[in-house]
Amino acid sequence: MPWCTHCDRFLSPSTVRTDGTCPTCGKPADVESGRARRLRAIPWHIKLLIVVFGVYLLYRLGQGIDWLIGQL
Repeated sequence: MPWCTHCDRFLSPSTVRTDGTCPTCGKPADVESGRARRLRAIPWHIKLLIVVFGVYLLYRLGQGIDWLIGQL
């Protein structure tokens, strides 16, 4: 979804001019996809927390498999 940094608002794709400028202020609008903007907006410490949680889950999965093999 296009974003105008000068107006500080989202624009619908149909309202952006053909040259890629904002219809309100006339300055270039950032037409980067909204998904890429959201991913970039995630703070680094949250990404680190997700990675650490993934490693923890893999560790616990290994413990569960070890326990199941011990029960056989």
